[in-house]
Amino acid sequence: MRRVNKSCLLAALAFAGCAHEPAPLPAPPAAPAAFSQSGTAADARWAEAFGDPALLDLLARARRGSPDLALARARQREAVALLRAADAGDEPALSLGAVQEASRISVANGRFPPGIPRRTDVTAVAAKASWELDVWGREAAKSQAAAADVRAAKLTAEQADLALAAEVARLWFAVRGAREQLAFLETEFATRFREMELVERTVAAGLVDSDPLSSAKLAAAQAKVDEGLGRRRVAAAENALRALIGAAPGEPLPLARAPAAMPTFGAGVPSELLLRRPDLAAAAARLDAAVAREGAARADFYPSITLTGQAGWQADPASRIGQGAAGFWSLAPSVDLPLFDAGRREANLEAARARIDGSAAEWTKAVLGAFREVEDALADLRELAQQEELTARVLAAVRERLANAEARLRAGLANESELTVARRDEALAARTLSLVVWERRQVAVRLAAATGGGWSSK
Repeated sequence: MRRVNKSCLLAALAFAGCAHEPAPLPAPPAAPAAFSQSGTAADARWAEAFGDPALLDLLARARRGSPDLALARARQREAVALLRAADAGDEPALSLGAVQEASRISVANGRFPPGIPRRTDVTAVAAKASWELDVWGREAAKSQAAAADVRAAKLTAEQADLALAAEVARLWFAVRGAREQLAFLETEFATRFREMELVERTVAAGLVDSDPLSSAKLAAAQAKVDEGLGRRRVAAAENALRALIGAAPGEPLPLARAPAAMPTFGAGVPSELLLRRPDLAAAAARLDAAVAREGAARADFYPSITLTGQAGWQADPASRIGQGAAGFWSLAPSVDLPLFDAGRREANLEAARARIDGSAAEWTKAVLGAFREVEDALADLRELAQQEELTARVLAAVRERLANAEARLRAGLANESELTVARRDEALAARTLSLVVWERRQVAVRLAAATGGGWSSK
C-alpha cells in the first residue's frame, strides 16, 4: 500500500473548515445629533430629588421583596454556572473506574481446552483520561458566548432593578395623586348635593319650576359616580403598588402629605445614551454571544483531535491488584474528520447566523426605542409644565372668587347658593391641577429611567 503524503493530509484537514468565512458584523444604529431639549441626565440618586422619604422606604422594600428582581438574579446565577460548565469543555476529563467481570465457559461447545478453569473472575481498577484539543477554537468560542451571556444576565438584573425602582416611584405618585383627587371628588359631590338641596327648597317654595331640580339631581348623581370611580382608582393603584413591593393585599401603605418636589431632569447627549442604559448594554452582550456561537458553529467543520488514555491494574484474583504484573495502560490519539452529516453542520451554521441577525435587530430596536422613550418623556414634560402653570393660575382665580363669595355672604350681599357654586368650582380646579402635578412627576420618573437612572457601563 502506498503511504499517504502527510502534507496533503494536513492540507485536506485545514481545507475542511476554511470554506466558511465569519459573518459580517452589523453596523450600530446612528444616534441623533441632539435631543429636543438640553439638560443634565438624572444621576443614581434621582429618587431623592423628589424629596419624598416614603418613596425611598418603598424602594428599599421593593428591592427586598420583588419577585421580578429575584427572577433576574436567579438567571444571572444560572448564566455564571453555565459559563463554568463551558470553560470546563476545554479541559481534560479524568475519571476513576472499577470493573468486576465474571465469566464461565460452556463444556458443551466441544472446544473446552483441558487444564483451563471454566470460570474466571477478573477485577480491573483504572484511571481514564480524555482531552479534545481545541485546535480550531470551538470550545473557546463557546466560553466566549457563555461569558457574553453572563454579562447580558448581569446587565438584565441591573435593568430589572432600575425598572423596578421607576415603576415603584410611578405607582407611588399615582397613589398620591389618586388619593388627592378622591378628596376633591368627595368635596365636589358634597357641593353638588348641597346645590340639589337648595334647588329643592326653592322649588318647594314655588319660586321656580321643577326643571332646575332635575338638572341638579343629575349633576349630584354624576358626582357620586365620579367619586366611586375615584375610590376604584385609589384601590387599583394601591393594589398594584402592593404587588410590586411584595406586600400582602390590604396591607397599609404610607401616608404622605407633603408635596413632592419637581426635579429638573434632562436627557444629556444622545451618543452617551448607549453607555447609560443597562438594557442596551445587555442587548449588545447578547449580540456578542450570538457572534461567538457562530464561531463555534464554523469550527464544527474542522476535524476534532482527541487524546484518550487509561492506566490501572487488571488481575484474577483481585488480590493481585496493585502489583506490577497486573498493571496495564493504553493511549489512543484520534482524529475525526467530518465528511457527511446530511447538512446538519450547514443548518447549525445558518441558525447561528440567523441568531446574529436577530440579535442585531433586537439591539437596533432597543436603541431606537430608547431614543423614542427619551423624546416622548421630554415632549410630555414640556406640555405638562405649561398645563401646570395654567391650571395653577385658574385655581388661584377660583380661590379668589371663593374668598369674595365668603366675604359677600358675611356682608349679606350673597346667598348660600353662590358660595356653594364657588366651592364646587374650587374643588374641580384643584382636582384638575392635582392630575397635572402628579402626572408630571410620573413623567419625570419615566425620563430618569429612559436615560438610565444614573447607571454607567464604566
